[in-house]
Amino acid sequence: MIDLTCPITNIAPLIPHSGEMILLDRVIEFSAEHLIAETEVRSQNILLKNGRLDSFAGAEILAQGIGAWAGCKCVRAGIPIGLGYWLGSRKLNVHQQYIDVGTKLKVFIKMSIEDATGFGVFDCQLINQTTNQVIIDGILNVFTPKKSKEPK
Repeated sequence: MIDLTCPITNIAPLIPHSGEMILLDRVIEFSAEHLIAETEVRSQNILLKNGRLDSFAGAEILAQGIGAWAGCKCVRAGIPIGLGYWLGSRKLNVHQQYIDVGTKLKVFIKMSIEDATGFGVFDCQLINQTTNQVIIDGILNVFTPKKSKEPK
């Protein structure tokens, strides 16, 4: 069983990524409607270009926040954690061009809509923890195929 006591520092069991592609460091708070996570942009980040992170890549960090939220929800429901798909974004605002290595980030995601088919809409923000400046914000649309408790 995955321990959901916050802060959750072992993110790997919650999202179906592996190794370097896991971009979150810890989940500090979550509920049925939201999640707050933290991460630091490190020099070994797989998405770095020329020693810095393009801010639009922050949308992947936001998507992983949604994935971690879905993983926590699955653990609570006692169902397997599965794949989720980022379908697209609306009103995605990128407020700066780059995020420097060493920047500590806070991820905020809030579920707006989740229907029975697995379609979800989330309001998201990625914030520089030092300056409290919003780096990227917007609405992410996702799809998570539903899992049942009974094996097929």
